[in-house]
Amino acid sequence: MSNHYIIHVLRSDVFFVGVVQSETPPLMVVELLNRLVEILTSYIGQVDDNSIKQNFVVLYQLLDEMIDNGFPITTELSLLYDLVKPPSNVIQSIANSVNSHVKSGGHGISPVPWRKLGIKYPNNEVFFDLDEEMNCIIDVNGNSLLCEVNAKINCNCKLSGMPDLSLTFKQPQMLEDVSFHPCVRYAKFEQDRTVSFVPPDGEFVLMTYRITNLPMAPIYCRPQLSFNTNNNSGTVNVMLGLRHTSGKPLEEVKVIIPLPCQLESHTISATVGSVAFDPVLKQLVWKVGKIDPQDKKTISCSGGVRLPDKSNVAKAGTAVLVDFKLGTVALSGVKVDAVNLKSETYKPYKGVRYQTFAGRFEVRTY
Repeated sequence: MSNHYIIHVLRSDVFFVGVVQSETPPLMVVELLNRLVEILTSYIGQVDDNSIKQNFVVLYQLLDEMIDNGFPITTELSLLYDLVKPPSNVIQSIANSVNSHVKSGGHGISPVPWRKLGIKYPNNEVFFDLDEEMNCIIDVNGNSLLCEVNAKINCNCKLSGMPDLSLTFKQPQMLEDVSFHPCVRYAKFEQDRTVSFVPPDGEFVLMTYRITNLPMAPIYCRPQLSFNTNNNSGTVNVMLGLRHTSGKPLEEVKVIIPLPCQLESHTISATVGSVAFDPVLKQLVWKVGKIDPQDKKTISCSGGVRLPDKSNVAKAGTAVLVDFKLGTVALSGVKVDAVNLKSETYKPYKGVRYQTFAGRFEVRTY
């Protein structure tokens, strides 16, 4: 009896499982499963057990086109749209809007498997989004134990013909743990740190990277949580402020404050934003909103809590979580120097946008 090896990923409480019978690189299977989830999300929206049951035929057709005899074949969304039609009118309208300005004329064999021949656009343009996710761990004394960025560069390509693009950075030596879309010439990047590629049509993730040992977080959070089991009470005091945001405001700022599970009531309020208690997770959600560097008023959240009488009160969580969004800025300092096009005669419109989001940003309380 042959052995079977099971590799899985968990997304939205659904296990996507790959079964192999021989020695196989596990990361290749994980990447294929992740890619399947991304494509399925583009087709049916939210990927959960109900949507998969309702669109099982679409899933079966996608698997049939993506995998041949156990090997990945077609994983580009733009090509799959031509092979498997989206199921709903909503997704169909999205697909139509993507392809409404495209005229495909060539019927020959493309030199690259991820792009068709004969693509034509009346307006040629390409956009790059650098989305950085900052992960930080701040100890109880305010010292940074970890501050790093995990980022990806999303590309939206609407170019005619067979464009050959090159992307250069101002400080490419900063990039660590880079991972590329198959269209990127890795040897070229190893030679002079230039990202050279013939892009797929439409939206795709061009590359991911990581940057470690960042000097400073864009926001500081000073929590003081004290719970006294002798008099069945406690106090909460959390202060916020900006540090390094390149003069830009932080948006969608939110702070999650852990409280004891036996909490009876609280009188916590904030000078900015709104405070709400989550009775299920036993945590306080402080929605601060936007913090502008020009605004000098104190941003704090404080008050008291009431604990049950004569009970063994469990401690609250060990860390306060902070969430935020910073537009138009890449906090890591990564910047695109130039985007060049060759092999085509037209001059496309090129745009680059930077954004930074909070990932796992925690401030320990003890």
